[in-house]
Amino acid sequence: MRILTLLQLGLLLLSFTVQAQSDVTGSRDPQQLPRFPLSWIVNFNEQQIPEYELATGPMRKIGGVIAPEKSQRISGNLLRITYRVPDTHTPAQVFNYYHELLESLQATILFQCSSRQCGSSNQWANNYFDIAELYGIDRSQFFISANLGQQQLAFYTVQRGNRRSYVQLDLIQSPQQSGDSLVSDLQQRGVSWLNHADDIEPLLDYMRNNAQQKVLIGGYDKRVGEFDDLVRQSQQAADAFSALLIAKGIAAERIASVGVGPALPLERASLVGLWVQVR
Repeated sequence: MRILTLLQLGLLLLSFTVQAQSDVTGSRDPQQLPRFPLSWIVNFNEQQIPEYELATGPMRKIGGVIAPEKSQRISGNLLRITYRVPDTHTPAQVFNYYHELLESLQATILFQCSSRQCGSSNQWANNYFDIAELYGIDRSQFFISANLGQQQLAFYTVQRGNRRSYVQLDLIQSPQQSGDSLVSDLQQRGVSWLNHADDIEPLLDYMRNNAQQKVLIGGYDKRVGEFDDLVRQSQQAADAFSALLIAKGIAAERIASVGVGPALPLERASLVGLWVQVR
């Protein structure tokens, strides 16, 4: 009897142990987004990408092509992680965990869906993420796209027919502006995005090296809200950045500022930001 009890205890301990497997070599969790408890990394990749299609709508067949109904195209550093979730947990529990985590980080949700509202899991797995393990049961799936500071995020979780659950996390970090990239943008296009507060240093160098050049600092705010409030907030952001340039020694008459609120004429994934334009 005692031998049987010990055997049962051993099997119970083993069942808990196998829930947390080893991560693939060289992988890591993203900053600020700890993994769902006891899950482990089965796929990991990090690379610079010229374009990423961030889904902001469900998967649909549009003009014979399977793609998100709505999307935003962005570029930067892509951190792509696939987690396996212990079989004792459901995609709904995983979704609630990440949703609460994003709320605590004050992320801006661009789009979210669940079950068949998202479209076909086969389409998400094979047409969007191109990861076969994500092909699961349609009614078990959840998706979120969000802005998290200077990062954009795509989250997807689903349970397969064999009851294995997976989490896909794609994080795209907007590239920090450099002196060379700023000059290239302004010379070739006449406009450049200001992604980070540190972007002021490349712009300062540009203004000092081009003493006659005047610039327009533009602010935008595409969040949900009253139009007049968004225009006012974007104008305040543009004025604040202009004031920093003036405080660093750039003549005020060389700088103009404008806030356009949500009326941004160019496609941009982030909901709030600045740009610089030569004039």
